[in-house]
Amino acid sequence: MGLCSSSTALEDGGRGGEGGEEEGGGGEGGGLVINTTPSLASRLNKRADVLRCILSFHETRNPKEYIDLRSSSKLFHRALHQPPPLWTSYPCSKYATLQSLVDRLEELRGDEESSGNVPSVLFIEEGEHRGKGNVTMKKPLSIIGAGRGMTTLVGFGLMIEGNKSDGIVEINNLKIKGGGFGLFACGGMKVIMRGCSIEECQEDGVFARGADITCDDLQVVGCGGSGVRAGNNATITLSGQGTTIQGNGTNGSSYDYGLYTYISSSTIHLVHPLTKKQISTNNGGGGNWGGKGTIEQISK
Repeated sequence: MGLCSSSTALEDGGRGGEGGEEEGGGGEGGGLVINTTPSLASRLNKRADVLRCILSFHETRNPKEYIDLRSSSKLFHRALHQPPPLWTSYPCSKYATLQSLVDRLEELRGDEESSGNVPSVLFIEEGEHRGKGNVTMKKPLSIIGAGRGMTTLVGFGLMIEGNKSDGIVEINNLKIKGGGFGLFACGGMKVIMRGCSIEECQEDGVFARGADITCDDLQVVGCGGSGVRAGNNATITLSGQGTTIQGNGTNGSSYDYGLYTYISSSTIHLVHPLTKKQISTNNGGGGNWGGKGTIEQISK
């Protein structure tokens, strides 16, 4: 961010001191006149500085808002000086399904020549987007909806694979409804989920096995299996006052819980001030929490 500074222009002419002539500069006061009017660029920079200060108090949760705002005018372009990431969106006329679009992005990322020009952000537009099974991701990607009440994936969940060393998958601001598992991270990349809801899945809402998942303001409601299940060698961390795990275990199995840690290597962390009694309620099956692993509160 640059500092605003008024530029000065020096002009020749006889509009100077007393006794000067319009031409020739013969008078004692003739000579140079200092024009202190700021240039257009300087004025825009000053306005951008003020706008940047105002925007610093506003958290833009959806990067799509940032991109749209930045492209709306020169002033916002100057104020929001950080360039947006490369991105694409779904629905997309070239790809009939979300899986086919994800596959293409991963194919391009594997190409050394084009890997630096591949979108890292996938916006899923407002509406219901239907499918079957799972959309599988094997490369890092940020998936962002328009909001959990506006973007809904119906009839399918998200499966995260790949390798732990590959990076992170981020999932933000959407709802997953129906299908098998809601979110299943299986022996691969870490997952960060923010502002999402998972409803009425046939199996578990969130399931990690050999992987780590962090969820902020997660809502899991009415799933057939456990609401949140940590399998072997897995850690799931829950945070945010909007977190609720409610009414799951509808399949009736006593091995399903609201919060379930499968074996001793399974961990669910609740970030203070969350407690299991507070967030996990009215779940069927074996009850609101259970298993042979650890469910514990941690500090931030």
